[in-house]
Amino acid sequence: MLTGRTSDERGVALILTLFLSIVVAGMAVGVILMASNSNLISKFHANEAMMAAAADGGLEKGRDTLNGTPTIVPVGLGFVTLELNAVVRDANGVVIPGFTRSLYAGENGDTTGQFGNFASVIAVISNTRGAVVVRRIQLKQDSFSRFARFFNTWGCCMWGNQEVVFGPVHSNQGMAIQNRGGFPGATFWGPVTTVNAIGGQAQANWNGGVQTGVPAIPFPSVATLANLQNFAITSGTVVTGYATLGDSVPDTRIEFVPLDLNGDGDFQDADEGFIRVFKASAGGVQQDKRDYINARRWGTAASPMRNGVAWPAASTQATDINLYSPNCGGNLTIGANPPRWFRADSIYTMGTALGWIANQIRDSARVALTGASRRCYLGGDPALYNGSASFEVTGNAYGTWLPWAGWGGAPPAAITNRLLAMGVPAGQVAAVGSTFWPITRAMNPNFKGIIYVNGSVALSGLLRGRVTVATTGDVTLADDITYTVPPGTTCWDILGVLTQRDVYYQNNSVNGIFKATNLAGVNAWRVQWDDSPNETFDGFYLTLGLIKGEYYTAPAEPLIAPEACAGTSRGCKIIVGGTIQQGISATYSGQTGWAEADTYDGCGITNPPPYYPTTGRFTKNRYYEMDPVGFNVAAWFAANQ
Repeated sequence: MLTGRTSDERGVALILTLFLSIVVAGMAVGVILMASNSNLISKFHANEAMMAAAADGGLEKGRDTLNGTPTIVPVGLGFVTLELNAVVRDANGVVIPGFTRSLYAGENGDTTGQFGNFASVIAVISNTRGAVVVRRIQLKQDSFSRFARFFNTWGCCMWGNQEVVFGPVHSNQGMAIQNRGGFPGATFWGPVTTVNAIGGQAQANWNGGVQTGVPAIPFPSVATLANLQNFAITSGTVVTGYATLGDSVPDTRIEFVPLDLNGDGDFQDADEGFIRVFKASAGGVQQDKRDYINARRWGTAASPMRNGVAWPAASTQATDINLYSPNCGGNLTIGANPPRWFRADSIYTMGTALGWIANQIRDSARVALTGASRRCYLGGDPALYNGSASFEVTGNAYGTWLPWAGWGGAPPAAITNRLLAMGVPAGQVAAVGSTFWPITRAMNPNFKGIIYVNGSVALSGLLRGRVTVATTGDVTLADDITYTVPPGTTCWDILGVLTQRDVYYQNNSVNGIFKATNLAGVNAWRVQWDDSPNETFDGFYLTLGLIKGEYYTAPAEPLIAPEACAGTSRGCKIIVGGTIQQGISATYSGQTGWAEADTYDGCGITNPPPYYPTTGRFTKNRYYEMDPVGFNVAAWFAANQ
């Protein structure tokens, strides 16, 4: 028989009970620790959020300080301390215990102003436990090119004629709206702000909003514009004219002329932007030379003879104002030869040499000036000389194209090779190529975007590049100014114009209309002197004077298609960009002058013209969270200026 040993198992139950107690206690401790850790994490995140909020509040305080004290930021290098270990207050002004805040501000990035004026405000928040939060906001000063229209004063005129205005508008005084025939005086699609009240405010559509009673924006000064000359000196883009004879009669004109250097059929490469400068020669009758440069009507009551040549028989200035013009002409058939384009003055010279009688000369010029091929060009245009390269080298009695000193007399092979491909004779290609002034850094490494003119200047052409033209005299818009890439797209091209005097929409033989008599003796207003019925001026035009429509009230001109635009005789004047001016002036009166059909280029906000004046007001550009480990504010500004 087997026998077993009986054991006492009460000890096992005790051990199990103790083990379970330990497990339960451990779980309880874990729960307590987890809850405590969660509470600590929550407190940490709350503390971090409070520190970040304190930093963000400091950044806004810093931006407000900069806008309230425009000169507080050091120019160029260095920074200013706005607060140092200051207490932090909540929205109710109560001190938040345990926090201190330091605020610093200084310029950063390119501090020259070529690409805009930038500053940074840095906020450093610390607490008693050694935690640090660093935040930075980059600010950008608003350029005056952010405005479609800006008026420092408002005087003579009203918005009317159902005008449509795009982009931001500001007046440092008030404005006035005119209502005609029950239609809105004007429609505004962008925000409008004025310091004073708007007369007839109910007569306009304010689709972008309107606000009166805003603070005035300081207007630029002569010193602001004059400081730009130094930038042009280093790049060899200073143009010096003669003494000013009067309003809107420059002796120099600048034409934007891109050159397709690689022959790919466009002008969009980085090295293809140029200008050419045509200047009146010294001595002689300066008024004649300036009239030629600007394509003025050639017959005036004050000048019955031009260059000593009397008006042809049986004609007067009233009936044949451009009969002896060196700027206008058309096709003429001589003998058995095929039709050829002649200038009016060359017809007179040629007819005299051939022994024609006065009536033959007169009638031949009339045929050219009233035929379908009639055209007018600004002085120096190669089309006036049938593309003759020799003219571009030697000039004429009125003036010549100026060479760029930076070439040293020998332009690079890229230019000469392209001119050879275009048909310029090898013996003249170097002289012609020297008249192309580069306005990109690819061929002019010192170019900073500034062309400076001592005197008055006429502008026209096709722009490739980012350029600001600053001048001490008047600026006349002598013909279309457009970009190689349309405004508002890539922002590759942009033009800024700054003048201490006035800007004129020039009423010359290219932009306007004039009378001419045909073989039937019919004296009438003629059109099609230009390549388009309207005038387009891309760019932003800032003047310490006025922007004027030249002679827009006289003489009384008829409405003639295709020039008629919105009931005016000369067609539309189209600014694609903005106008910033001391006062306000008109461009049309009744049916005479140019109708305004302006539009806005948003690149003026994001990519303003080089060194364009700013309003002094900083707006937000970018926001950054910065690594606080080892952060040193002096080292940061030194490395980022």
